[in-house]
Amino acid sequence: MRSSTRYIPILAGTLALAGLAGTAQAQTVLNAGGSSAGRNFATDVPLNLCDAAPLPNRFASQDGNKVTWTCNRGGLPVIMRYSATGSSDGVNKLLQPASNPASNMLFLDHTLTPGCTGPTLTTRPSDSKQYNNTINCNNANTISLPVHLGASDVQGASFHQTGPVGTSVSPLDDSTLNSVSAAVVPFSLYVGKGVVKLNAAGNAPAGPISGLSRLEVERIFSGSVTDWQQLGFGTVTDAAPGTLEATSPIIICQRNAGSGTKAAFDETVMINASETSISNASHVFSSSSSGVLTCVATNRRAIGYMDSDQVVSFNPGGAQAGNAYTVRLDGGLAHDPSLTDPKRDLKCGKYAYWAGWRLNRRTTSEGAAIDALAQAFVDNASSQATIAIIPTGAYWAADEEMFVSKNVDKGPLIFKAGAHPQCR
Repeated sequence: MRSSTRYIPILAGTLALAGLAGTAQAQTVLNAGGSSAGRNFATDVPLNLCDAAPLPNRFASQDGNKVTWTCNRGGLPVIMRYSATGSSDGVNKLLQPASNPASNMLFLDHTLTPGCTGPTLTTRPSDSKQYNNTINCNNANTISLPVHLGASDVQGASFHQTGPVGTSVSPLDDSTLNSVSAAVVPFSLYVGKGVVKLNAAGNAPAGPISGLSRLEVERIFSGSVTDWQQLGFGTVTDAAPGTLEATSPIIICQRNAGSGTKAAFDETVMINASETSISNASHVFSSSSSGVLTCVATNRRAIGYMDSDQVVSFNPGGAQAGNAYTVRLDGGLAHDPSLTDPKRDLKCGKYAYWAGWRLNRRTTSEGAAIDALAQAFVDNASSQATIAIIPTGAYWAADEEMFVSKNVDKGPLIFKAGAHPQCR
């Protein structure tokens, strides 16, 4: 008996490293990750999969890029983790067998408490479902685990970008994966709060700019246009909001190669030019959407691209309220609150910057329980009913909502059969 007992701690440690912490009842663990644009959407979905009681628990890192849910599903304990890195990881990690350490990502270890605040009882407004929310956990509270479900904003073939200099990605072969386009992820252009249009005389600010043409966006991100004044705009400061600055140099907030947001931008917007790959004070590269958000929020002359749901950070009550705003692209907005259906431009093909958010799985089984939980996640993320009740669903769309589709990320758009009077 003594020889058996001495190995119990070793076994418990082994199970913990595998993401299967020893409990009276074995937990089913689903580790997902990749797309940082999909971070908010992917971490909204698990609540739908959890039983209402006992209350589900959500744990988030300080930067918001790692979230872990613990709850019961069908009366049995589950753990669902998400780590937002970049979309290429949502493919590459799945191309390795789960037994290979190259398939691992760093996830939030919810059993580590340094920095954490909470839990706070939180209620989802759409359906009053409640959960315990713990936030601000130290970013270093991590555990390395294999990925079971990879998320990517684009198809593998759409990766072929460079930037910053020395960082590049080649097309990825995802043909050996079980890859499903689960939902439509829209992206938006954001500009810093100091960017303004001019009055008729051209000598005073006249409020936020309303939009940019795709050609203007190409000129900015390729580095051909370096000052807002070249496009007929200007900038102001907080100290003198009624006075135009003498010069208005543009700060470009970009993603690193390997980002699905960057790949989708390249495929749908940068048609005739490539983004500059030079990193300097005017061209700021980030490894995640949260980095771009910080760049735009802290540089009043900036422009950057992110998932459309990030606008909540700049709306009243958001963490960066008033520090940036979205602008139209060729007259369209991914989310236009002035319309009866704010997603009309997206659904009707009037807005180009979007892609199918892909969920990738190995074709070999991860185990019956993990396979079933992963399939439930995919099914739920693909459902219009889900998108209608989760917070990010106000910006994302299900395929069944769309009046257009496309077979590859760059298009062309295919208009679905039937009359669509909503699009007039």
